[in-house]
Amino acid sequence: MEVRSVKVALLAGRGRLPAILREAIAFHHCLELDTWPHSLGAVQALAEALIATGCDSFCLAGSVDRGRFKDLDAGGLWVARRAGAGAGDGQLLDALVAYLGEQGLAVIGASELLPSLRTPMGLLSGEGVLDAATGLDRARNLGLRDLGQAVIRCGHDLWLEEDAAGTDALIRRAGHNQASPKTLFKAAKPQQDLRVDMPAWGRDTVQLAIECGLSGLVFEAERTLALDLDASLRLARQAGLSVVGVGGMP
Repeated sequence: MEVRSVKVALLAGRGRLPAILREAIAFHHCLELDTWPHSLGAVQALAEALIATGCDSFCLAGSVDRGRFKDLDAGGLWVARRAGAGAGDGQLLDALVAYLGEQGLAVIGASELLPSLRTPMGLLSGEGVLDAATGLDRARNLGLRDLGQAVIRCGHDLWLEEDAAGTDALIRRAGHNQASPKTLFKAAKPQQDLRVDMPAWGRDTVQLAIECGLSGLVFEAERTLALDLDASLRLARQAGLSVVGVGGMP
C-alpha cells in the first residue's frame, strides 16, 4: 500500500480505524486521545499542541468518550456555546471543527485520505434483504434528531433504535428479542459532517451480528466506512449473513 506524507495530525480515538489509517498514511503527528493528559474540554490546549508540532490540518478517527468533554478551557467554552445547550454529538463535533478551523487547522476526513474505506454499493454477501430503502430512511430520520445512526427491524413491525450506547449495544438488544428475521440498517446522519463522524462497521460488527442472530446488515454506500472489508465479508459469507450497500440520500 502506498504511504503518503501529509502535514496532518491524527487525533486517534478507540477502535480499528486509527490503526488502519496509520498503516496507510505517514501522519505528521499522532495524538492518542485516550492517553492525552487533558480532558477533551481543553480544546484550546489541543489546538496549541497541534500547531506546535507544525500541523495545519487534522483527521479525527475512532470513538471517544463524550463524558471527557469537561474541565473546559477557553476553547472548550467556545465550543460549548457554539453547540448550544443540550447539543447532540453532531452539533458538538461541528462546533469543534469550527473552533479548530478558526485556529488555522483544517479538518480532513478519513475517507478523503483513504477513499477505499467507503462502503461499496451492491450486494456484498448473502441473498440480500427486503425493503432496504425503508430501513435506511428510518435510520436517517433517527439521525436527523441527532440520536443515533442505526435501527434494527425485528420481524415485520418491531423497530429498535440506536441510542447513546452505540451500535454494538443495539445489536445486543436485538439479540434478546425472539422475533425474526432481524436486520440492521445503518446510515449517516443527513446533517452530519462526514469528515469527522462517518459511521463505520467492520469485522467486529459482523461477528456480533452473527452471535446475536441477525440475518442481514444494510449500510449506506459511500457514506459509511467499511473497515477490513475483505475479512468482514469472508466472515459474513461463511455464516450466510447478508451484507448490502445501498445508495445514499436522494
